[in-house]
Amino acid sequence: MRIIHISDTHLGKRPKRTRTSIINQEIKPIEDDFYNSWKRFIEEIINLDKDEKPDIIIHSGDFFDTPSGTDPSPPPEFARKVAAEAFKKLHENNIPIVIIDGNHGRYMQYRISPITEYTILFDNVYLFTYFDIRDSIRNQQPLFKDFPTLNLRIHAHPSLESNDLPQLLLKYEDWVYIQNNNINPSMVNVFLAHGMIENHTLNSNFLTGDYDYIGLGDNHKMQQINDNTWYAGSTELWSFNEETYQKGYLIIDIDDSSSKSKIKVNQKLLPQQRKIVSDHVEIYPDDNNSKIIDRIKKVFEKNGLNTPYNYQTAARVKITILGNRSYGSFYNIHEISSYLNKITLNSNDYNIVEFILETPKYYDETVIKQIRQDETFIEYLIEDPEKEFKKYITSTRKEDLKKNNLDSNMLAKLFFESLKNH
Repeated sequence: MRIIHISDTHLGKRPKRTRTSIINQEIKPIEDDFYNSWKRFIEEIINLDKDEKPDIIIHSGDFFDTPSGTDPSPPPEFARKVAAEAFKKLHENNIPIVIIDGNHGRYMQYRISPITEYTILFDNVYLFTYFDIRDSIRNQQPLFKDFPTLNLRIHAHPSLESNDLPQLLLKYEDWVYIQNNNINPSMVNVFLAHGMIENHTLNSNFLTGDYDYIGLGDNHKMQQINDNTWYAGSTELWSFNEETYQKGYLIIDIDDSSSKSKIKVNQKLLPQQRKIVSDHVEIYPDDNNSKIIDRIKKVFEKNGLNTPYNYQTAARVKITILGNRSYGSFYNIHEISSYLNKITLNSNDYNIVEFILETPKYYDETVIKQIRQDETFIEYLIEDPEKEFKKYITSTRKEDLKKNNLDSNMLAKLFFESLKNH
């Protein structure tokens, strides 16, 4: 059996600090990079020789970038178009795809996913939503789907936010046991999840389950966790924190001819479409605006960016400013930032499509020293923090407490303990 594992495609991602122009009156800068990676993946799959094509594709979450968190915006219409075209091609080539909800690309207030419509239009698209896992936990039922013709069982764990867990904690622990014991020994068992143990959105006990393969999403770094567990990573650079990450997808070959399945995982990399520049400059207290700007311009020149703007080849650039300063320094970081934004994103002088200037927090060293000297004289101005906090939340957040079934006494105790620890 051959399975393709892909994740975190984030279709519709629109980085904010880019040029304002709209490409071909359809998409914003950088947005199409995410589409192109996904399109390239689809083309590679459908153009494989018959004996190399996958039996199934699994996508471990964050198919679309929005809606997400506090952003209720649906995916851009162009993202929907790209998705529909891809699913149609997979349908024509008889390749099923299973997708789970990640923390991106799902509505928080509606019991529907932006992908739901595709499960209606194409009988080869299968979906597990955020609400599916919540219902499964509440009802203490395993969440899975069998593909009898492939002798395959997919066990699903869509994204579950850590702030959901206090309400579901006891049931969730029991559900992990139920899910891990839903293995069908006569089938290939694949566990598909979106989450990370580090941020408590995935229970570590799943990694000890007797699954043939565990495909994970959420972490954008393609990496192996153990013999049969992998993060597929993302297909495109979502943020500059990922500049060293390999991007692509995984090809999993499973031999289930013996009592214990053997798996072989191959990494398939997708080439990065743009030059990524992430550099830093040092600044000093006696610098002025011109000195700092000239220093940053030299970084542009060093990386060959002082050429006329060309969208197809334009780079994504992040410059980090290093160094301390007091309020008596001779430069104004806001004026520097405004000028650099103008020449990088609003002119044709530099071949840059995205520009981020990361600056440190500045402080007056004399004030800090004085605060440290006076630390022993700091007193609490609230006589009874626990009582005051409870009074505050019960008077101003009454509806929120009721809506989320939260105990004001417990919240007040947690607040007081946190205050003591700090």
